[in-house]
Amino acid sequence: MDDQNDPMNEPVDPRRDPLRELQARVEAAIDEARPKIRRALAELDERVDEAMQELRPKAQAAVREVQPRIDEFVADVQPRLDTLLKKLQEKIDEIRREMNARAARHRPDGTSLGELPPPGGMDGPGEPGTMP
Repeated sequence: MDDQNDPMNEPVDPRRDPLRELQARVEAAIDEARPKIRRALAELDERVDEAMQELRPKAQAAVREVQPRIDEFVADVQPRLDTLLKKLQEKIDEIRREMNARAARHRPDGTSLGELPPPGGMDGPGEPGTMP
């Protein structure tokens, strides 16, 4: 093999740093691409804004159209949910009284078996969605 044509044997120019040259070329390419990227992003923003302006009235009209039905549904369901919650709370209170009655029984030696604590200090059913 001829050592004269081998690139590994070429003298390295100390003034030329290949890493710095590569970095400079990469930075130049990025600087060249930035304006194109900015233009593309600006165009995309414009297209999205136009689409939103076109869709917003349609979406608002759809919401206005269904809102009365949603209100009617909530008005119909809310009393049922309140009644169900009240019945559940009454059943819980009944079970608590039964458990307290059982716990109030006395052992053969006359000592109390104990009693369940009151439900979080509440006198009646709590607000919907809350637990005692």
